Amino acid sequence: MRYENLIADARDTGLTESTRVRAAFDAIYCCSPQLESLVQSLAMRGLNTDDVSLVGRLADWVLNVAPRGPLPMSPSEAVALAERVHKVSAGK
Repeated sequence: MRYENLIADARDTGLTESTRVRAAFDAIYCCSPQLESLVQSLAMRGLNTDDVSLVGRLADWVLNVAPRGPLPMSPSEAVALAERVHKVSAGK
């Protein structure tokens, strides 16, 4: 899937919060598709350390907890994080 489709799902309030947070992670993953080095790759691209930490926490949830709770962040926080990652990845 493409970033635009995934971020639309992350914003869709008709979906469960868990689905929306997962969609935001998938949107982030589109920006750097090597999961084992996702956090490192985003740090090298200039993502700030706080956001790098949040991406790491989100990735841990996706790999080890999802779709169960607790969520690592709210859907709106996950969308905002995905948008920041996309902006950095696009060089904007």
